[in-house]
Amino acid sequence: MSDDSKQTAKKARAYLKEVERLLQKHAPKIDPKDQEKLVAAMDAVRAALDGQGDKKNLKGAIKELDARVDQTLGFAKKSPTREYGESIIIAIVIAVVLRAFVLEAFKIPTGSMIPTLAVGDHIFVNKFIYGLRVPFTNAWFVEWGTPERGDVIVFRYPRDLSKDYIKRVVGVAGDKIHVVGQEVFVNGQKLERQVGSSFEYIDEGEDERDEGRSAPRQAVAYAESSRGTDLRYTVIYEHHGYSRPPWPHGDNLDGLDCRPETPEQHGECTVKPGYVFVMGDNRDNSSDSRVWGGVPNTFVKGKAMFIWWSRGPRSGVRFDRMGSRVH
Repeated sequence: MSDDSKQTAKKARAYLKEVERLLQKHAPKIDPKDQEKLVAAMDAVRAALDGQGDKKNLKGAIKELDARVDQTLGFAKKSPTREYGESIIIAIVIAVVLRAFVLEAFKIPTGSMIPTLAVGDHIFVNKFIYGLRVPFTNAWFVEWGTPERGDVIVFRYPRDLSKDYIKRVVGVAGDKIHVVGQEVFVNGQKLERQVGSSFEYIDEGEDERDEGRSAPRQAVAYAESSRGTDLRYTVIYEHHGYSRPPWPHGDNLDGLDCRPETPEQHGECTVKPGYVFVMGDNRDNSSDSRVWGGVPNTFVKGKAMFIWWSRGPRSGVRFDRMGSRVH
């Protein structure tokens, strides 16, 4: 038997199974005489497949069966429009499920995470990494993990739940955080850094009508290591050598148990259970846990994965950023 004959026979057998399924399902709706004619046409195809006829006879039998199916089971066959519509509906359902439980796209609106993330970067967020959440709520079906130090997370802004923020986790529940100038201490140990180097950037998230702000900014970049991990990332400070008052300043911040600075002891904040302490990598231009407190784990949407598209309001499409992992 030639390859062409084998393909014809294979398609014929698959067609027979489909007709048998439709006939079994819709038999009560079909006139007995029409059923007999349909069964006879099916038997003719089977006979041709069993070698009782040549290839020409098989094609003729299939053609006759097809005519009987159209006459008898036409109401049960899917039209091209119906099949196309069902395919669209299935695709939409899959997309909704993926967005609700697994993956969500997010656009970077501000420069608070420069240089890790730039304004106009489009990233995918892994929503499945910490657990399975009830869609459109802060509740979990099941939770199998929590954000770790160094994770770049997307979360609902605690002071306005209609907004999403993205920051880096610096401290987790139980950690004691203290900031002096440009140094960050976690549990009494300073986060390790390599010697800084000059860094120039433009914050494209600012008002384009303010021409004075379109000029490049000068900063100092440091390769910083997350406490207790091997993760290394880059943070920048604009004001090199500027002396800031120690943080915290005695503010009452949600999710943090703070002790203000005194002449006898330095101030520090302990991250409460169920919260994380986050900071932007653009340390001088980030509203983060230093300002408004900790982030409840229930507000965390997921962990940033990679940049799939990048287009700055002023710089245009940035092909060199596409495909880059967020770490």
